[in-house]
Amino acid sequence: MRDRSFILVRDGLWRIVDPAGAVIGYIEHHVGVDGARYSARRIVFALRTRDLGEFCRVDDAVDCFR
Repeated sequence: MRDRSFILVRDGLWRIVDPAGAVIGYIEHHVGVDGARYSARRIVFALRTRDLGEFCRVDDAVDCFR
């Protein structure tokens, strides 16, 4: 996505930043008994996050921030 930056915070956690530099959310990679999963969370009112879903493909998690 051209208008979003993905900044690696630590292994398996990315911060999503808009063009103005504001943090808009996170994508986290984790492995469970059924394989790799990617969780997407959006920042709400600067202090809270809202779970957007858990996905099998990172591309699906990224689509949450379009």
